[in-house]
Amino acid sequence: MEEQKDRMSIGELLKSLKEEFPDLTISKVRFLESEGLIEPERTPSGYRKFSQADAQRLRFILKLQREKYLPLKVIREKIGELESGKMRAGDLVPGMLGSLEVGEDLVAYDDSTLLRADVQQVLGIDPSFAETLEEFGLIRSHDGDEGPYFDKEDVKILRIAREFSRYGLEPRHMRMYENLTDREALSFEQIIAPTLKSKDPEVRRKALDNLLQLVNLSRELKDLLLKNRVKEYFLKSNQPVPF
Repeated sequence: MEEQKDRMSIGELLKSLKEEFPDLTISKVRFLESEGLIEPERTPSGYRKFSQADAQRLRFILKLQREKYLPLKVIREKIGELESGKMRAGDLVPGMLGSLEVGEDLVAYDDSTLLRADVQQVLGIDPSFAETLEEFGLIRSHDGDEGPYFDKEDVKILRIAREFSRYGLEPRHMRMYENLTDREALSFEQIIAPTLKSKDPEVRRKALDNLLQLVNLSRELKDLLLKNRVKEYFLKSNQPVPF
């Protein structure tokens, strides 16, 4: 009986995670359940009841989606590896608890730099694929003591490009993101450039703060616009909208 008191309703679950994941909805939780990623208990009347372990599992899934951009298929594989003891949750998401030894190419999910010569070994990406991304201006290598390397942002782009390619989106298709970024950067530059020339360091600092806010607003707007554009496919199929 005491154990049952620790169970949460789906509303209580959302409330416990809302601060960390403000976009989390009941539909998203139900969708992840339908995909077999979480398995809450059911009361005799059919209501879902979530344990603390369920909440921690959901938090882990959401963090992988938000911070690592992993598709559900890969997340399902990672959960299987966690449950089998092949890796620790902290190997994928810093701060997450879990048992075991590191498995697979977890460096690919790090924020570290990566030597260009190690791209194939670490990320499983053909060097010619990385070269094409460089040619299109999507990533840029830097000279280092041990040879050309990619910084942490470019490593993330390489990983995302690899996932895109699995769906048939090649580097040439990704150029639209580069073109959009160039236009955005130019617009932002026109807004903050005058203040960046100020001799007052406080004015320059404020300009950089404004630039950061513009970047965050742009990222949020694009995310919402894309979600609005594609959610109709879920609605037409009578499926829960997963975001």
